[in-house]
Amino acid sequence: MTVEASEGDLGEADISKPRVKEVVEDGEGKVKEIVVSKGVVFHKKLDIPANRVEAVEQEAKDNGSAGKVIVAATVEETESLTAVGEEGLLDKVEQEIPTAEGLREREESNVARYRKSKRDKFKRAEPEKQRNQRAQAAAGAEEQEETPPKKKNFLLHVLGPGFLAGMAGNDASAITSYSVDGATTGYGHLWLLLLSTPLYQSVQFTCAKIGRITQMGLAEILRKHYSRWAAIPASLILILANIALVAADLVAIGSGLELFTGLAWFWFVVPVAIILWYLTVYRSFETIKHIFIAMSLAFVTYLITAILARPNWGTILLATVVPHLDFRFDSISSAVALLGATLSPYTMFWQVQGEREEARAGTTKQKVRGASLDIAIGVVGGNLVSFFIIVCTGATLFTHHQNIKTATDAARALAPLVGPYAKYLFAVGLIGAGLVAIPVLIASTSYCVAGTFGWPSGLSKKPWQSEGFYLILTVGMLISLVVALLHFDPIQLMFWANVLNGVLSTVLVIYLIFVGNNRKIMRGQRMSWIANMGLVLTALVMFAAAALLFYGLATGQGG
Repeated sequence: MTVEASEGDLGEADISKPRVKEVVEDGEGKVKEIVVSKGVVFHKKLDIPANRVEAVEQEAKDNGSAGKVIVAATVEETESLTAVGEEGLLDKVEQEIPTAEGLREREESNVARYRKSKRDKFKRAEPEKQRNQRAQAAAGAEEQEETPPKKKNFLLHVLGPGFLAGMAGNDASAITSYSVDGATTGYGHLWLLLLSTPLYQSVQFTCAKIGRITQMGLAEILRKHYSRWAAIPASLILILANIALVAADLVAIGSGLELFTGLAWFWFVVPVAIILWYLTVYRSFETIKHIFIAMSLAFVTYLITAILARPNWGTILLATVVPHLDFRFDSISSAVALLGATLSPYTMFWQVQGEREEARAGTTKQKVRGASLDIAIGVVGGNLVSFFIIVCTGATLFTHHQNIKTATDAARALAPLVGPYAKYLFAVGLIGAGLVAIPVLIASTSYCVAGTFGWPSGLSKKPWQSEGFYLILTVGMLISLVVALLHFDPIQLMFWANVLNGVLSTVLVIYLIFVGNNRKIMRGQRMSWIANMGLVLTALVMFAAAALLFYGLATGQGG
């Protein structure tokens, strides 16, 4: 017999159902408790006292429906599933950072807030509760729920997931792609980075507005409003892109550790993958996430290094504002990798999910405007880091005709700042960026696939509650590990993972155009003509770049 909870979450909607495993009787033959079993891989047993059984529905032999036991869960038990601890200022900052732990904390906070509100209103009359629920669901209306408290710190009030997503979106493979671009083409693609900035803003703002208005993930929207067959291609795109990126980031972490130890990078890939999987599934990053994030910020030193390298800023300004078209295959592939590192599929899915979970103050329109400013600052900040990486590698490696074939080669770009310690600084950034990015990439894959099939999802849930979600996460990590162990050249793997992103992102932008302009989905708040122009231009630019890439491959220019 299956088991359902009248309150709380036993994972009834999951791929595996909670079932009665055993009925325990006392000495007098009376039922003392029932033992509920949930999960196959992520297994959990619950002992539920008999006095908490609210109803038993017997199996119906005429239609073959299974029997059902409905149980009551206490408030303490419900909250213990997703307990939220004390928060300090750093914790509030980290809830906005696009890490797996950041989203887990936001989910838990939202669940806790909902439960508290529900207990406070429990004694109110039923009609009033229904009126409040209808009011909360009204599109474009002012939110009837209590406005979340404003962040006391000014920066925290203005900045949110959009800003930190833009800054932290430069994962290890993206950094490598920008470095290869600068070493290969010099300043030749700075104009493309400038062009991608408003395009990136249009795409991320569309994702944020979709998440805010619909309160659903992108795959869930496609499945519900179009069909599962519309959601499956989007899921496959994200799966392919993320597996390539996770594999590339695993190799990047190994390469960083190789710079420190001298041991070959592949010796570190398996233990790193196991540790990150364990932390994502069973633990939080509370004790180590501060270190990881600080390590990833080491790449900000490219800004200082670019100044110390004394490049010709007149040449840089001209290359930034005047397009320079180069149809050599290495230039085309670098351009596609640059676009893929900037406009990656996972950032689109993650922005929808992040804005859905983000607690902002004000009406829906005010929240959307806040998200727009938040994203704009993040897009400009993130692309500035990318700009200086290209300038730095262009000024140090391209001018001396030095290609990037290993992590040590890439680290030489930082030599003007730290001299012989450049490889260690580069290694710190490579490891930190990879450790932060991998849980995000693998979790966004799980959100997408779970949304496609209608399974419950959420990092705030325990593995046995959302077994399907965590199984996807586990399988994705395993496949990425296998790809990482195929002994591809590390730099080439990181570079071509972003080339793949650049090709696949085009299809997702087309999805966004249709979803963002669907009156039913957007509840009358469709995307503006300016945003639509940005989306269309994004699709055209990325399609043209991908077409030139395939032409080069077809004509044998790619070797």
